[in-house]
Amino acid sequence: MSTVETQTDYGLMNGYPWRIHEGDCIPQMHAIADEHGAAFDMAVFSPPFPSLYAYTSEPQDIGNSEDISGAGEAKLHLSFFYKAIARIIKPGRVIMVHVAQIPRMKRSGGVGLCDFRGMNIRLGERAGLVYEYDWSVRKNPQAQAIRTRSRELQFQGLETDRALARGALPDYLIKFRVPGDNAKKIDGKGEVSREQWIQYAENNWSDIKETNTLNVKEGRGDDDTKHICPLQLGVIDRLVRMYTDPGEIVFTPFAGIGSELYQSLLRGRRAYGCEIKPEYIEAAKANCERAVRIAEQDSRQLFWKAKP
Repeated sequence: MSTVETQTDYGLMNGYPWRIHEGDCIPQMHAIADEHGAAFDMAVFSPPFPSLYAYTSEPQDIGNSEDISGAGEAKLHLSFFYKAIARIIKPGRVIMVHVAQIPRMKRSGGVGLCDFRGMNIRLGERAGLVYEYDWSVRKNPQAQAIRTRSRELQFQGLETDRALARGALPDYLIKFRVPGDNAKKIDGKGEVSREQWIQYAENNWSDIKETNTLNVKEGRGDDDTKHICPLQLGVIDRLVRMYTDPGEIVFTPFAGIGSELYQSLLRGRRAYGCEIKPEYIEAAKANCERAVRIAEQDSRQLFWKAKP
């Protein structure tokens, strides 16, 4: 019930509930568009945060770029990325992008924050996507101060010069929609109740458990220089339930250890991802296989077995 594609295998799902392409997502997205057109019902992902999280030494890894302003390498890379992903999501359907604002690098003389959220919105719009909304997700300031060692959040910084103090940096969930009419309305019964929508419609999601993620140890490599930071499963679960029906295909271009794939499979969707790091691919495979085993225990979650 599993497969990993080779660089020359451009088959989409072939009856499998999930697939992972090993390689750079941008040429693969163009290959999918050329072969299958707009093939996916939704996309959800965290783009690599430039200068903040370095995952591999590959030149196509956006996380290796330290220039995120102006016409920097990361901005150029992301501009090609958004043009590619806009080709493979069906008209009228949703692309959800998880981002955060990025502190400028002090070692290179930077101060303040880089508007990474705004950069993604502008690049998505330039690629033809419709920017419709973004949720903020609460982050614990004490935990963030310890993890990032930010003086702006620490008591020491507060007591030294409060002019430099700021609050915790939230996560943002940017909602894009592909232009055009949605040919298949998302109307799955029982996916999101009215009571849940009252909660989800709040502009800030303050009830997301930060530690509810997949096990990062499975994907860590010996040469990792910075920690893995997977998206919380609670966030993925809400987005998948809101913007897809069971049996539809969720796409994630930066699969990592498979968080978006895993949660989509648990909810009876099919899932397709791209990833360049071998350690992450192995972890994602194990997580997908585990999700399928769990889903198969519930006969109501077998919609993904049917071919599209």
